[in-house]
Amino acid sequence: MTATPILKDRPRLIAGLKTLAVSVLAASLAAMFPLAGVRIQQQEDAAHWQNLASRYLEAEDALDWSAPSSLRLAALRVDSNAETGVARVASRPLAELRTFDRTHIERARLEAEQLDCLATAVYYEARGEGFAGQVAVAEVVMNRVAHSAYPDTVCGVVYEGSTRASGCQFSFTCDGSINRSPRGRPWRRAQLVAEHVMLGFAPPVTRNATHYHTVAIDPHWSSSLVRTRTIGEHIFYRFPSRRERAEMERDL
Repeated sequence: MTATPILKDRPRLIAGLKTLAVSVLAASLAAMFPLAGVRIQQQEDAAHWQNLASRYLEAEDALDWSAPSSLRLAALRVDSNAETGVARVASRPLAELRTFDRTHIERARLEAEQLDCLATAVYYEARGEGFAGQVAVAEVVMNRVAHSAYPDTVCGVVYEGSTRASGCQFSFTCDGSINRSPRGRPWRRAQLVAEHVMLGFAPPVTRNATHYHTVAIDPHWSSSLVRTRTIGEHIFYRFPSRRERAEMERDL
């Protein structure tokens, strides 16, 4: 028996009707929701945070290192509120929640150069350190950014004095080390630590330190500062208060 033309073209007709229905629905939704573009952007923002946190989890195995359990994002769920534009990252235990608003998201996108400067400092200054030691070095950079005595950007702090014959604040910026480009797993670690610190995942560990040096040396400036703690191969210091400064001068 030969099929009639209508029956023969039925699959094509159904497919065409489905396509038309989808087009009509999409047009209707666009008319009903003028803020659809904003909501799509918010969904993309949530996906951005999910991808970022997932990379932390993957890096722990790939790089054979692990952050302290109180810091690591051990289980991930990202929820996006279309009304407030807030993305929430949940970690294990569930009581430990970290919430980000759109200002954090924009900062993460716009400060790629600053993030690279921080990762570079971590790499050259502390690539042989463990997680805590690398976080501590990154924290010193951020403490300087927040201090009135230093430039107000990460790159400004890291490269301060590097154009002078002497006076660079971080030795790698003027001793030729930076001519050897960062690479391999140590560079990836440094990037992850920089992201961790800049995005506020890590609690303070240096007690407001703005200076540090390795345990192998004793620079002249250390006596004018307050020692805060030793982490890994570095000793950390902060500026003294007025009272502490007066006591130091009295003891001279």
